[in-house]
Formats: sequence, C-alpha cells, structure tokens
Amino acid sequence: MAEDRNRSHSKVTKLPANLQKAINDAIVNGRLTYKQIHEMVVSSGHDISEASLQRYGKKFLAKLEAISIARDQAKAIIESSNGPNTDMAEATSTVAFQILMEMLVNSPKKPGKATLDAIKALATLERSTIAREKLKFTAEKAVKEAADRIKAELRETITNDPDLLDKLILIVESNANVPA
Repeated sequence: MAEDRNRSHSKVTKLPANLQKAINDAIVNGRLTYKQIHEMVVSSGHDISEASLQRYGKKFLAKLEAISIARDQAKAIIESSNGPNTDMAEATSTVAFQILMEMLVNSPKKPGKATLDAIKALATLERSTIAREKLKFTAEKAVKEAADRIKAELRETITNDPDLLDKLILIVESNANVPA
C-alpha cells in the first residue's frame, strides 16, 4: 500500500489518450464533478477510483497554474527588458531554469536519468545565459563607441566650420520656436 502512496505516475496516464483528453477537458472546464468523471471512466470499461481521479486532477490543475504563472513571468520579463533583442530567450531561460530547479528539488535522493538530464539542461541554460549577457555587453559597448565617434566627429566639424555652427543654431531655434 505504501507503494501506491508514493506512485509517481497516476493511473490516469495509463488510460487511452482520448479518455485522458476527456478527463483533462472535464477538469479544466469544471463541467463535470469527479463523481461524474469517475462514472464516465468506469462506463468506458476502466477500473479507477474516484480518489485517484481527484489526486490526478489536483496535480493536473497545479501544473496548469504553474504554466500560467510561468507564462505571466515570461511576459513580465519581456515587457521589462531592454537592450538587444534577447527578450524571448531570456524569458524562456528564466522559466526553464525555475522549472528545472523545482524538478531537482523534488527529485528522489538517488539521481535518475531524468535528474541527470535536468542537470545537463541546467548547465546548458547557464552557458546560454552567459553568452546572452556577453552579447548584451558587446552590443552596448559598440553603441557607446559609435556614439562617442559621432560626437567627436561632430565636435571637430563644428569647430572647423563656424558657419555650420550658426546654421545648426538656426535649425534648433526654428524648430524650438526660440527667439534668436
């Protein structure tokens, strides 16, 4: 009986795909009670307890909520981000990092293949984060260097051409409606 309590996979996942879809839809839409879902499953010839369906439903809804939160977090990251267009990658990495960390924290004591794969994925995410930060730094540095070159060139041009300075002042004043 202790094995049943520690089961990592629900009996629902062993049902045919079309029945799983019907169960998932009923849970998400809330159009059926667990008792009605149980009756639907039993009438289709499968033996599963109502309690098992409720446990599955609770976990399923928790996963949906986590996905919704992750989607909202990704959207917030994208909206608050600035700089080079790495927003979607950054949001995806942040959400994936959170999911992987939850997976590692909730994994059994002895690491299995899934845990080792998660650790590898985490390392890959970290490398991509570092590469993205390097790209941002390089882009910001290039923009600053270009702006500095343009400023220096403008200073030199204006200094060597007093008529140009007068023309620029006229342009600024005419556009700003500032009296001369």
